[in-house]
Amino acid sequence: MQRIFSQWFVFKGALSKILLTIVIMYCFIPSILYAQQKVYEDLFSVSFSDEGNGWACGRWGTVVNTSDGGTTWIHQNTGTDFTLSSIYFVDPQNGWAVGDEGAIIHTIDGGKTWEKQKSPVPFFLMDVYFETPLKGWIVTERTHILFTEDGGKTWSIQFQDEDFILKAISFVDPLHGWAVGEYGYIYHTSTGGATWKKQAGYFDISESTGEVEAGIFLFDVVAIDPQTAWAVGIDGYVIKTENGGQTWQEFETGVPKTQLFCIASDKKNRILIGGNGVFLSSADKGLTWKNPEFTPPINYGWIYGLALHPSSGFVAVGWEGAIYLSTSTSWHQVRYE
Repeated sequence: MQRIFSQWFVFKGALSKILLTIVIMYCFIPSILYAQQKVYEDLFSVSFSDEGNGWACGRWGTVVNTSDGGTTWIHQNTGTDFTLSSIYFVDPQNGWAVGDEGAIIHTIDGGKTWEKQKSPVPFFLMDVYFETPLKGWIVTERTHILFTEDGGKTWSIQFQDEDFILKAISFVDPLHGWAVGEYGYIYHTSTGGATWKKQAGYFDISESTGEVEAGIFLFDVVAIDPQTAWAVGIDGYVIKTENGGQTWQEFETGVPKTQLFCIASDKKNRILIGGNGVFLSSADKGLTWKNPEFTPPINYGWIYGLALHPSSGFVAVGWEGAIYLSTSTSWHQVRYE
């Protein structure tokens, strides 16, 4: 009998070790496998300064850079973990990225080092654009437009209006530009930002029903010339002005009722639009639209940022670190270290 009990305790001890091993494997192997995988943060904006040099930014302070036209990309150390919503480079050395909680970072060496700049407001900064290494604008939530004339050493509030969100800004030259955002609000300047005029947008609450009555949310705008600009938004909304913003015409593209996040143009005939699971391309100024082939497909993803590539067409960025380069007929994805 004593021998039986001894064998039982030996078996019980061995069984406990097996169970403990299984528990350890169950708890830790997924973490080990996850650590071995490449983790890619969502990207929201991309900017090319010339044929070789480009940058993209996204969640958790992510900035990636290419110096070979987009074939390979590497991470840069930004010194921030705030989400960066927009990035813009005026040349291969001078660039800015902006984002959550008033985050502004600036580089004068192509992103090898980044330094923080001080925002006059603590809001989420949505989009940044620079005309020269000294002169630039930022649009924010709460309908603020920030401006600098010294490369961001000092930023001031150039314009503010009702408490809504401005999502994007685009200039065609030093004087003419548009800013767009929540509830269809559109602002225009023909004076380099010295004055901004509201052109569209409304928000109200119905006295009879208590429901919100408002314009359609706009995500992005691209200025083509002093008279022409395009904007895109939710529910497949695409609009264009050809008279400096006095009137805006809605375009039917055949796209499903989904969010359209970004728009870009070569300032000639091509217009590109990216969104939630959709992408549109026009080679005739918006008269006809096509759905170019993406490899891999974007059906279950989204494109949030678009930029003109000086030599090969365009570049697009989006969910889970997706970076796509265009050819004449299709788009292919590029991965990075």
